Amino acid sequence: MSRRQLLGTGVGAGTGLLLAHAPSGARAAIPPPAPAGDDVGFLAFGAVAEAVLARYFDAALKVRGAWTAGEKRLLDQAHGHHRANVDRINAALGPDDAVTPGAFSRKVPIGTRAGALKVGRRLETLVGGAYLGGLAAASDYGTRLLLGRLLAVATTNEALLARWASAPLAGLPSPVDLDAAGLTLDAYLEDPMS
Repeated sequence: MSRRQLLGTGVGAGTGLLLAHAPSGARAAIPPPAPAGDDVGFLAFGAVAEAVLARYFDAALKVRGAWTAGEKRLLDQAHGHHRANVDRINAALGPDDAVTPGAFSRKVPIGTRAGALKVGRRLETLVGGAYLGGLAAASDYGTRLLLGRLLAVATTNEALLARWASAPLAGLPSPVDLDAAGLTLDAYLEDPMS
């Protein structure tokens, strides 16, 4: 199939044709992460960060009168995605390196819609930047893939919150040093040393 044929049939039809003719290996399952070395640190950070983000969305939902029914539904979905990401990351880390949600207490104080949007955008940007740094540095392909997928969730959520805040879209994300991200995230932990 030529490019002209692909474009002439429309993207949806062309994609269907390509998938129909693609070898079965092209649609293979996503390889599981096998973190090694520094990869473990990026995923351990991710487990803590995803738990903080889940707590943020939980706290945002409790701000009375701040959200429409549709916004509440999206906040609840985002909460569920971040909570599921904790389990997903811990499964990749394995029992020896897993960070259980009960290993630390999270606090995300917000009281208004504007405050919730500001804190949420800051957290999603921070976490996304750390994932981008990990994506560039991780040695394991499956770990890089997981970090890329987590980055996609963080940037999607940040864009949603930016839209609700009538703020400009962020553009290209910048990588954030893992140590700097960890120090910033410590502000949302009641006992960062636990």
